Amino acid sequence: MSRHTFDMSNEQEAGAQEVFNEGWHDFEIVTMDEMTSKQGNPMFKIHLVLAEDASKGIIVYAISTEGKRWFLKQLLNACACEAGQDGIYDFDTNEIVGHTVSGRIENSQENWKDRTGKERTSTKSKVVEFAKMGVDEKNPPADEPDL
Repeated sequence: MSRHTFDMSNEQEAGAQEVFNEGWHDFEIVTMDEMTSKQGNPMFKIHLVLAEDASKGIIVYAISTEGKRWFLKQLLNACACEAGQDGIYDFDTNEIVGHTVSGRIENSQENWKDRTGKERTSTKSKVVEFAKMGVDEKNPPADEPDL
């Protein structure tokens, strides 16, 4: 017999994903890791947990390729990381982790195949927008002009 040691703290059952009520929720940023998408684009994988219940979380991906960074820009602005006068954002992922931001959830139906090949449909929650913490549907974020 041989001994094995595995960190399984981030393991989830296949297909298991939190479903959130649609609308604005406050999330804490737990991790922000650099990676590359299947299409070869540099991006960040960001793990968020509900501010009021850290047992419920969601993963979002923010592309960092020029022309596709709008989602990343929203996240940085929500964390009070703003561009300098030259429009350049300068940040370390460690400066973003630990911040609490508001994220707007939208739900959609997603078709997928289980391990046996059977077609399934489930509800998938997705963060589609970020804003500074404390936003709700009655008080949506104000549109801020790009400077």
